[in-house]
Amino acid sequence: MITRIGGEMYAWTDHDPARGPQVAAGGALRHVLTDLAAPGHAVLVAGPHDDALVENLIGRGATVTCLTRSILDAERLSDRFPAATILCGSVAKLDGTTRYDLVIAADGLDRLGSTEGEQAATGEVLRILAAVVGDGGALALMTDNPLGVHRLVELNPAGHYEDAAWYPTSEAPASLDQARGQLSLHGLPHAEVYAVYPSPGTATVLIGSGLLGDTGSSLRGAMGAVLSRAFTQAYREVPVLGDPRRLAARALRAGAEGSLAPGWLTVARRGPALTRYAMIVSDGYTYELSPVGVRTVQRAARVERHGMRRVTDPGPDVDLSGLIFEERLLALCARVDVAGLRAELTRLVDWFDGRAGDRTITGPDALATAETLLDDGYHLRPAPPAWEPVAPVPVDVAVARALWRFAVRLVTGGHPHPWQLTSSAIDLVSILAATVGRPLGQDDLRAAVDLQVALDATDADLGPAEQRARRADLLSVQPGRPTLDVAGYRELEEALWRQRYQVSHLLAAQEWTEHIIGSRDNALSRMDWEIQLFRASLMGKVLLLGRALYRSLRRDGRKALRLARNAATRGQEAPGNTI
Repeated sequence: MITRIGGEMYAWTDHDPARGPQVAAGGALRHVLTDLAAPGHAVLVAGPHDDALVENLIGRGATVTCLTRSILDAERLSDRFPAATILCGSVAKLDGTTRYDLVIAADGLDRLGSTEGEQAATGEVLRILAAVVGDGGALALMTDNPLGVHRLVELNPAGHYEDAAWYPTSEAPASLDQARGQLSLHGLPHAEVYAVYPSPGTATVLIGSGLLGDTGSSLRGAMGAVLSRAFTQAYREVPVLGDPRRLAARALRAGAEGSLAPGWLTVARRGPALTRYAMIVSDGYTYELSPVGVRTVQRAARVERHGMRRVTDPGPDVDLSGLIFEERLLALCARVDVAGLRAELTRLVDWFDGRAGDRTITGPDALATAETLLDDGYHLRPAPPAWEPVAPVPVDVAVARALWRFAVRLVTGGHPHPWQLTSSAIDLVSILAATVGRPLGQDDLRAAVDLQVALDATDADLGPAEQRARRADLLSVQPGRPTLDVAGYRELEEALWRQRYQVSHLLAAQEWTEHIIGSRDNALSRMDWEIQLFRASLMGKVLLLGRALYRSLRRDGRKALRLARNAATRGQEAPGNTI
């Protein structure tokens, strides 16, 4: 049933990515919001949201009311969810007499106003939403961070403006403290907060306030691995100013993941508030990360494609303590500690051997790499996986893929290491394998790249032609190549700088080689003349000395004649003196 409340927008839809930002979605966001509702609760979904969220709320037994400003969106929602009440129009026309147990504005406040009539400012929109929250109810509000990672790396050369440009930026909450302050002014002083990653539109990682800024938490390494994968999926082949994974890693190291979060989900209540989750992640299945381990809160459907199978449960008693193992390896490379690097790489190879049965590895351990393993100084543990190979993987192929991924990180990331700067990824793999005494054949390396192509094809749903291009691309990773997956212009500039640096070194080496060859030729000619002089007879010595004197006089005479001619020419070109 559709109820028009005034200010409806015709010939407009908020579900068109070409007209505005992506609607709020993400498995982690859906789970947290659905968990706030209870059977019989009255829920207002204000603004454009993922249809799966409305479906989950109805399935939970809540009475759902959707508010949208677009008639096209209202008709679509009415057809899909006949049990829901659809309000079409501006939020300024919302009846303030109806109260709701839960008000959801996960898309923010910018797309609740309408151009058809009175336009409410951001502060007024927030006041209206807070006014319809009943006693004991809650308002779930998504706030975009103008200083978030997604804003720092976005590339907007065309000057595209979103709906947020309609409203004064001074009124919109620009920080978490401002959002809390405005909610408190409207009678919602108690709030539970989640930092949203990798963007407000794709909220697949939500970090609770209990973990924000806690640099001593044992989950810092797991958080880094989870955020790296989330940003890789969200920004795969998307042109950006810089790799967001680097910014996220630096924010985690500084304890600033809350300040640089792309958005904040604030659940403000008319009563005591308590954060329910330490960290909620959705990667096919949805699970909670906490200091006590991993808890699956929603299993995923079993999916198999490109030789990979989705992991539906990470398993019980998963220990996530420790830091990312790759950081230790990069630090050893920077210090040129070859002995320490050999010891740590041996630990990596032994970890694979310890999980191999009959020289093969099954399950998600076959896809482990240094960037997905956590190290507490004693043991290596994998971060929660997303996929696993259907068929067993030979242990040498798993080792080759782990070493190849680390070699690619060294080559494309511009990290210092003890080996030649001109070494390709394949060359570095051979060096790393020889360092730990585990020689790998070309067949193992190609099988490792094929395994990586299968994983990329599963993540990005690549077709056969795209897989062939991806395989050729991965086999030819050379110095000067930017980072894989994310097309960052900063990384491209670094790659070009490395190329110019290497070319300058090659030119200098070429010039030095030519100089050395010329000096050696002159020395050999001089030695040959001296040998002829010593071996010749008296008359021969006189002839050799005379010929050398004649050549010297002729060379010096020609030089003097040329200088005289140049001086005479300059004298003729000079203006004469006048009396």
